[in-house]
Parts: sequence; structure tokens; C-alpha cells
Amino acid sequence: MDWLDRMNTVLNYIEDHLSDTIDYDQMAKISLCSGSFFQRMFSNFTGLPLSEYIRRRRLSQAGMDLANGETQVIDVAFRYGYDSPDAFTYAFKRLHGITPSQAKVKGAILSNYPRLAFTIKIKGEAKMNYRLVEKSDFKVIGKSLQTTQEENMKQQSIPKFWDQCKHDGTVAALCAIDKDKPLLGVCYDDASDGSFRYMIGIEANTNAKDLEILTIPQATWAVFESIGPMPFAIQKVWGEIFQDFLPTSKYEHAPMADFELYPTDDNQSSEYQCEVWIPVISKR
Repeated sequence: MDWLDRMNTVLNYIEDHLSDTIDYDQMAKISLCSGSFFQRMFSNFTGLPLSEYIRRRRLSQAGMDLANGETQVIDVAFRYGYDSPDAFTYAFKRLHGITPSQAKVKGAILSNYPRLAFTIKIKGEAKMNYRLVEKSDFKVIGKSLQTTQEENMKQQSIPKFWDQCKHDGTVAALCAIDKDKPLLGVCYDDASDGSFRYMIGIEANTNAKDLEILTIPQATWAVFESIGPMPFAIQKVWGEIFQDFLPTSKYEHAPMADFELYPTDDNQSSEYQCEVWIPVISKR
């Protein structure tokens, strides 16, 4: 089963379980990657968190059930994972613009969020350049944050963490370790519940008070260049990696940390250059 088949099998699993429990561990098994990495990949591919996609699909189905004559709003609410009619009504109205009771009226206008499908897009755009780098194990020293892709997309947890580290002196302390080395933003310790750790650090073989040490094992890395102001330029690169490179290349993301490499230049410049490093293995 290739990459696209696995991703679409996960979407099939979600559809089959909209009215019962969706097991994130099972999605990880189907996709052959951690739950956290799948959620990162999904959001980069689609532009929305996995949990939001599931919520929209469930509320779309709930609208159809009510329009087709389901009489008890509370039954539909429980079917799609809501603990109370009030919570269901609030979520339903946000998506459909009307209440569940109004949805039962003949001729009511409802919204439908369709099932997604992963496909290879033929776009005719510019080629995507990358290089392969063999790198032995190395250590990163820095400060980390526990977060999720949903938290980052909705609450900007990672950009806020960068701001915090700039204000509390962490970034200055890291730059003082070796002013010639770029800063790294490392995603690691993916968990099935969608959480992962994000470290702001620098490659170094030293210890420093109040800073953590992360060892990244030897790997083959696919390296992609981002040119343009942050964060939009690098977000575009991540989208291209998940939408174009991984589905069509002979590589897949290895189950380990990936990172972004940031030179200490003006990251709002139209000419700012940074890199995305993803560990790769040949497709199974």
C-alpha cells in the first residue's frame, strides 16, 4: 500500500466511525506513522486541523440525519459525540447557521462539508529543489515546549514560544554558545494523541544551565530551501513537501525528529533563506 492509499484508508476509517469512537492509535497504525505526525501532515496537506475536519464531517452527517426525519435532537447529539444538547446546538449552529430543531423543518438550508480524498495534483508549477544529506548523530541544546498541531494552528503556540524565548534570554544564550551556527526548531517525540515536543535550540556538544539536550540519530535528510519572510515562506515549503514531494518521490518521512534551520538574519526580508530538514527512508 503506497502513501496515498494509506492516507485515504485513514479517511475511510474516519467515515466509518463518525457516529462512534475514532481511535487515533488505529489511524496511526493505518498510516504507518505516529498519530502526531499524521496530524501535522494532515493539517499541512489540507490547511485545517484533523479534529476540525472530523467535527465538520460529523456535523454535516448530523444535519443530514435531522433533515431526513430524525425526531430527537438529543439522540443525534449523542450519536456524533456531544455530551449535551446545548453543546451540540452551539456547534451545529456555527456550521449550519441554524439550530438542530430548525434543520428538521422541510426546506431548511444546510451546509455540507464533503469527505476529503488525498490525490496527486498535476499543477505544472515550478520544480521543487532538494538535496540529500547524510548526517551522523548530533546533539541539540535548547528549550522545549509540549504542544499539538491543533494548538499551534488555532493558538499559534510555536510562534508564541519563539517570542517567549526571545524575551526571556533563551535565544540570546543559544546564540552565545556559537554565534556562527543557525538556530534550529525541532519537532520530536510524536505521540498517538497528537502531541509532540518542539525545541528551539542549536547544534552543540556542550551543556548549559537550564537548557535541555536532545540527541538526534544518524539519518539521511532531504533538505528544502525556503526563501521569503517568515512564517509564510516556510509554511508554503511544508505544504509542498506533504502535497508534492512525499506522495511522488521514492522516500517517506522516517519516524524521528525533523527540524527547521534558521540563520540569524532578518527573517522578514523577502530574501531570507532558511531550510526544512526531514529524515527520509525508502518507501515500504
